Amino acid sequence: MTDPYYKEMKHHKREYDWVSNCVYANYKIPTKCICGGAITVEADDRGRNYYVCKDFKNDGLHIRHDCLTALEEELDCLRSQYAEEVSLRRELQFELAQMREEIKELKQLIM
Repeated sequence: MTDPYYKEMKHHKREYDWVSNCVYANYKIPTKCICGGAITVEADDRGRNYYVCKDFKNDGLHIRHDCLTALEEELDCLRSQYAEEVSLRRELQFELAQMREEIKELKQLIM
């Protein structure tokens, strides 16, 4: 038996994905254009690479994003995620050390 709201949920997910693509269209490395088209890498006359929608028209509804800028943004995001993971790991190691000390104290109290 299928969920009676499955079709509606899929519709909302597609809508959310489209809104997300619109918001983050010119941020980081694009995976899909706002129009739903595929992204390709093209070079201009000066040799700079761009992520470009395969159906690109200069009407504001398609992506043309500089590769270097996109890579820098992606690296910044990864660096911040790494810093968060490191701080979380340090916190967990500190809590683990505290728990070990508490376990030792409890074992001594029992014996």
